Amino acid sequence: MLFSRSVTPISRSSPNSPDKMLKASYTPYTLHFKVPSGTSRGILTEKETYFVKVWDDAAPDRCGLGECALFRGLGVDDRPEYESVLQQVCREIDRYESLDLSAWSSIRFGVETALLDWQNGGRRVVYPSDFVTGGRGITINGLIWMGDKRTMVARIEEKLAAGFSCIKLKIGAIGFEDELALLRHIRAHFSSREIELRVDANGAFSPADAMEKLKRLSELELHSIEQPIRAGQWEEMARLAADSPLPI
Repeated sequence: MLFSRSVTPISRSSPNSPDKMLKASYTPYTLHFKVPSGTSRGILTEKETYFVKVWDDAAPDRCGLGECALFRGLGVDDRPEYESVLQQVCREIDRYESLDLSAWSSIRFGVETALLDWQNGGRRVVYPSDFVTGGRGITINGLIWMGDKRTMVARIEEKLAAGFSCIKLKIGAIGFEDELALLRHIRAHFSSREIELRVDANGAFSPADAMEKLKRLSELELHSIEQPIRAGQWEEMARLAADSPLPI
């Protein structure tokens, strides 16, 4: 596991008035990284998050849970009023569908997860499926967080040994040439037919050098790259998306 949970949460409730059926509360929580994990914007050692609970006083033993996974410094909804918006949503949970949360994606995700869980009986089942019952798995990529070169090589080898056929690397922190070397290390042993490679730059490239880096990355037969340049650079991103030899 990437996180350990060592902080005792203090619940902060925003109940409805007595005549309303549904109630909701949220609990701030801090997740601590077992191993510091690098991104192009620094090293993460902990992550704030919020757990949402939905219930009906008429049947208090049945509740739905969801997580509003705010990412400080990375999430688009990392703004000072985040917690006050979450408090309002909990207070007005009975009219949730009328609230505009288009600018608060993590709050929307967490609250809707809690509502679906509650609707499904509070069994921690958001959508009944063969996956939930263990009848079928879901193919996912093996995510490699940034670190020093030796650490990243070890993590890559662990994922390959575990049977992953798709590896996704966070890049942009240890130097582009070292990152290319890591990708070449994989390609020297596995072709693109055997291992699918994806990278996530988290906006680490500048518009001036992004195209050259995309060309060099494309030579390694990558599947795609996520967010080569920072958010908000619309014209530069449009140009890259139109001309890049590597899908963005």
